[in-house]
Amino acid sequence: MDTQTIKYIMIPVIGAIIGLFTNYLAIKMLFRPFKPIKFLVIRLPFTPGVIPKEHHKLAAKIGETVGEHLVTADSLHDLFKKEEVKNKIYKALDSMYDQFGMLSSFITDDIKQMISEKVIGMIDNELPAILDEMDVKDTVSRKVKDFSLERLEEIILSVAKKELAHVTYFGGILGFIIGCVQLMIFVI
Repeated sequence: MDTQTIKYIMIPVIGAIIGLFTNYLAIKMLFRPFKPIKFLVIRLPFTPGVIPKEHHKLAAKIGETVGEHLVTADSLHDLFKKEEVKNKIYKALDSMYDQFGMLSSFITDDIKQMISEKVIGMIDNELPAILDEMDVKDTVSRKVKDFSLERLEEIILSVAKKELAHVTYFGGILGFIIGCVQLMIFVI
């Protein structure tokens, strides 16, 4: 292969390598470094990474999302409408009746059914107050804030690793295309 052909091949390949590397680095910089890096007294730009820098805001937003949109009185109310949930409560109460020994023989199936329905209704009615007392938003926010940055990175990557890899590969493809365009401009 002559040097001219190698040059034509290398321009798109180098573009692909640059695209892969820059996207890989950008994704790593979402999480790393965990702490600011200083050179003499000047903090280097983009340190710490985006997620470590915004850890508290991220925790607050996750807490807000869970507390206001996911674990709500309505969502739990819908949960208590499901037959599987009702059946689990019936079974739990049924096993409780067995603990009454001889007295359990006086509790008929109709009484068991009535008690179960009353318990489900009571739980369902009290859920809004229970949720207010729990303060799901604050609890989730506090828990996420308590995660180490390494654990938070691990959780996010466990969910989005495949998609982030695709972003990296897309950078390589885009770099290759840009290299081809540069080559065409160079040849023309």
